[in-house]
Amino acid sequence: MLDEHCKPIFTYDGQGKLVRERGMSWVLTGLFLSGEMAGAGVIALPIAVRSLGFYTGLLFMACSALMATYTATILGKSWLILQKHWPMYRYHCRDPYAQIGYRAYGTFVKRSVEIILNIGYFCCAVLLLVIVSKNVNDAVKQFFKVNFDFCFLAVIVTGVITPFCYLKSPQEFWWAIIIGMLCTLTAVLLSMGGVISDMELCQDTLTVPDFNVMNAFTSMGSILFAYGGHACFPTVQSDMTRPYKFTYSSVLAYTLMSLLYFPLSIVANMAYNNNLNSSVINNLQIDWIQQTVNLLITAHCMFAVIIVINPAMQSAENFLKAPQEFGVSRVVIRSALMLIALVIAETFPEFGPLMGLLGATVVSTTSFLFPVLFYIPLREMDQQLSRKRLNWSINSKNRRISVIEDDTIGTKRLNLTPVSSFNNGPTRAQKIQPVPFGDALNKMPRRELVILFFIFLTSFVIMIVSTISATHDLATASFKMPCYLRWLRDWPQTSGPVTPIYCCGTYSNISRGGCIRK
Repeated sequence: MLDEHCKPIFTYDGQGKLVRERGMSWVLTGLFLSGEMAGAGVIALPIAVRSLGFYTGLLFMACSALMATYTATILGKSWLILQKHWPMYRYHCRDPYAQIGYRAYGTFVKRSVEIILNIGYFCCAVLLLVIVSKNVNDAVKQFFKVNFDFCFLAVIVTGVITPFCYLKSPQEFWWAIIIGMLCTLTAVLLSMGGVISDMELCQDTLTVPDFNVMNAFTSMGSILFAYGGHACFPTVQSDMTRPYKFTYSSVLAYTLMSLLYFPLSIVANMAYNNNLNSSVINNLQIDWIQQTVNLLITAHCMFAVIIVINPAMQSAENFLKAPQEFGVSRVVIRSALMLIALVIAETFPEFGPLMGLLGATVVSTTSFLFPVLFYIPLREMDQQLSRKRLNWSINSKNRRISVIEDDTIGTKRLNLTPVSSFNNGPTRAQKIQPVPFGDALNKMPRRELVILFFIFLTSFVIMIVSTISATHDLATASFKMPCYLRWLRDWPQTSGPVTPIYCCGTYSNISRGGCIRK
């Protein structure tokens, strides 16, 4: 049963829509989502666009934005269907995404979604810890000329972040998203200013590179993943005062992200052309802009840890049946998870190759494949249950009726509900079972089915190719010795600038100071 872990929060308003008294508006939610998704990935988009042939890359980026907006919308509709037909979801629920999979297909899919989501959340949080620790270490070297060890900095960073992880849900740390979004926005605007300034210096001409199939698919994966992040959407939606306006939030979020992604990708390609690096930060010729952008991206990643790991922490509390209220249980469970994250970060100081594999699978499934697969049967289920509810309302007007209420698929209990209670929200049908996928597919409107098929096929192909590429990178990667085993073989000492600046110009020989050729 789920209700024993839930706290009642949603009721029906005068228009028959579910609302809650306290929560986030759709505008704040849109800012929240854009802040959660837009981050370090923006600096890698210019080279991804270039690898696709620039113009084709821009077209695919626009297509990815539309696909991501659409899947975010249908994922939001799926959660509304659950709240409409199962009153238990009008309470606080710790695993809404997994529950969507459960109602669509059953227990096996629910468990699979839980595993995929929690591994993805947790590994992403570990990667962010590594990025923050490395960037702080680089900043200390750059500004104070002190070589402060990465391994000790990881401990300090984890200690600073952990207390903020005790906040219950996104509703309580919305400020972290806003600050993170402002950091990203400032970083992009500074980068834009630096790139525009470099255009006059570099005097290069935009050319379209030769097409390479493997590079193209890898770049498509990078662009598609830059628009991913749907795994936390149902959790965020359940913290809205009006969850039925989640579509507005999704459109706002992806519009804001596109306003960041497109201009930087265009001007960076025009300024640096063939000299464009995998991170556009390394192309910025003005040193103080480069360092400031690095610090802002680091700040964003630090706040992102709080956001990304929260759903995994809620799932752990749900599994361990911890109370909803703040207390010792929450502190112990969440501190233990942060400690495990720290141990993994200290074990894999170069976590990037592993994350490439996880990103290729987790982001594709949760952001594009699952929303399509779950929405198709849930939409048909909603149609069937709505028709039954209408018949009950007509046939049982002004008298009490017996309604079967189920908390798990195939399990039922009998409640007597007056018809007047329909004004307070819909009841549920007898033995609500998942709708067979084939039946739901046949009853789906053809235009909508074509859109869903295109999204599913595109993301599935990119997922397969990106997984193959990430597996190859993982097989050829050389990992550093874990922090706690460095006494056996220490890391090699690095020399040269902490953040190198790549030369620009037609002949790769122009810079404002020292530079290296790509």
